[in-house]
Amino acid sequence: MLVVITACTYKSNYRKAAEDVFEQIPDTKNLNAGKREYRLDVPVGWTTRHQMVYGIDYYFLSAPKTAADPNTNINVITERMQNLSLEVYVKKAIEQIKLSIPSAVILDKGIIETDSLKGAWYKYSMEPRGIKATLVSYIFPKDDVAYIITAGTQTKDADRYRNTFDRVARSFKFKD
Repeated sequence: MLVVITACTYKSNYRKAAEDVFEQIPDTKNLNAGKREYRLDVPVGWTTRHQMVYGIDYYFLSAPKTAADPNTNINVITERMQNLSLEVYVKKAIEQIKLSIPSAVILDKGIIETDSLKGAWYKYSMEPRGIKATLVSYIFPKDDVAYIITAGTQTKDADRYRNTFDRVARSFKFKD
């Protein structure tokens, strides 16, 4: 399991950094598992798109691109939890991040709740190809599937975007 900053389509340095990380993705057979429809609030001015990247089905929410901020985004993927508890799943996800991204440093972790769901989050930084990025992954389990929302930006912008990232994650709900 690996979720990465991926809105790197506009700058070659960002694209190369993302490719370096994607090359480390382990087997993706457990990904693309979620079939339940969900809803997220999209921040004003942001765009959305579905895209397949390295065999992983992503739903992207992208902040307006500028020269100073070309890559801030939020993405959603799904993965089978293989009957693991949320606590064990998060522990394994963090272990995989550390293995797959040598520059990754886990900064913090905690619990997140929405109106109807309880999940977990962890925050980490990484520096592929000298690009300093900070990401927060939010995990909401449902029917043995982890719905993983990962929000990422350049480290210099991380504090500015954290409230937006948390607000989007807290808006996550299933369409029933």
